[in-house]
Amino acid sequence: MAKACAINVRKVTATQLRGSMSNRLRQAKNNNVLLVENRRQPAKYVVDKEWLDTLVQERESTLATVEILADRDLTSRLVALAATIDDDVKNNRLYSMDEVFG
Repeated sequence: MAKACAINVRKVTATQLRGSMSNRLRQAKNNNVLLVENRRQPAKYVVDKEWLDTLVQERESTLATVEILADRDLTSRLVALAATIDDDVKNNRLYSMDEVFG
């Protein structure tokens, strides 16, 4: 999981964005976000696609973890399995993918 970092927001007007589009879009990299303000439309954010994809993936992973932890029975079963997994691997007591799905 990526380490937490602050989001840096830089405000630009729609005119500034149009005037130097390539330079402005280069500024929207990693956690640097452009806030495009226009008098006629609501403000919009321009973000780096890779950064947003990672952020969405981390959010989904966090929600899945919270969902598992909220289910006390499932969490207890997983903790119990975790206690035996090292011994099971060492003693070759696990099935291969071919054995399970073959």
